[in-house]
Amino acid sequence: MIRFTLALALMAGVAIAPAPGLAMEPYLPRNPKTFSKTDADANGKVTAAELRPFAEKRFARLDKDRNGAVSAAEIDEALLRSLERRRGRILAKLDADKDGVITHAELDRFTEAMVASADGDRDGGVSLEEVLNYRVAKLKKPATGESSN
Repeated sequence: MIRFTLALALMAGVAIAPAPGLAMEPYLPRNPKTFSKTDADANGKVTAAELRPFAEKRFARLDKDRNGAVSAAEIDEALLRSLERRRGRILAKLDADKDGVITHAELDRFTEAMVASADGDRDGGVSLEEVLNYRVAKLKKPATGESSN
């Protein structure tokens, strides 16, 4: 069961979540919106100086005791909180009957609904372009508290 749960977590993360979602360390922006936000002088390049405020903000979030250093225990605590939130999101999306277990049938229903939702031309398959459009639409969709595929 643990392998199945781990596989689901990895699949859900790859299929739905943006890559830096769990990042604790600084990272270079990977999409145009984040890049533009980071590129303070709008010259089309991100410098270490422009990245520093974002890195400092992440550092401050991790430094719970405000001693100016981030310990392994603080990183572990942040990772555990993030993992618990992610587990909740996975269960909310895939556990249709809310019994705390994801069955193969629930996984199949979720996968079929996800593909159907992303299949813009309704041909039964999803092209890379449709996947990218689906991800962009998911990111732009306002949070309503409702579970969607």
